[in-house]
Amino acid sequence: MIKTACHCGEVRFEISQAPEWILDCNCTLCRRYAPLWSYYRGEDADKLLVVPSRGATEVYSWLDHDIGFHRCRTCGCVTHMASLTADPPAIFGVNMRMVTGGLDPNSVRVVQVDNGHTGWFWTTSDLQPRASNHPPMPRPGPLDWR
Repeated sequence: MIKTACHCGEVRFEISQAPEWILDCNCTLCRRYAPLWSYYRGEDADKLLVVPSRGATEVYSWLDHDIGFHRCRTCGCVTHMASLTADPPAIFGVNMRMVTGGLDPNSVRVVQVDNGHTGWFWTTSDLQPRASNHPPMPRPGPLDWR
């Protein structure tokens, strides 16, 4: 059993089995949030045994507003991401930096995807970064802090 929690413990997940891999993304959001995502879509959603209540988090979305990035209302930790277009919302990414027990980080492969189109990451991986399926954003101008 894998247990995850935000800093204050208000947002918790229990996951039945370890992911085979976790995603390190360098898009403009993930570069700032620094999550390591494990995914629970489709059949894998059954692995989420305990999920937080809807009111425990605040949601931020960007551009197409398909994905909501959730953070704890109390301590501000980024906890998970969920579909904003599914009803009920489908949790499909859990921030594995919140693991408090049940998982040895050395047992999970880190897969880097260059969604920021920069080629650099703060973490290291034994694998080469994968190319992004997302189009690059326009180059930032002098007043753009992306």
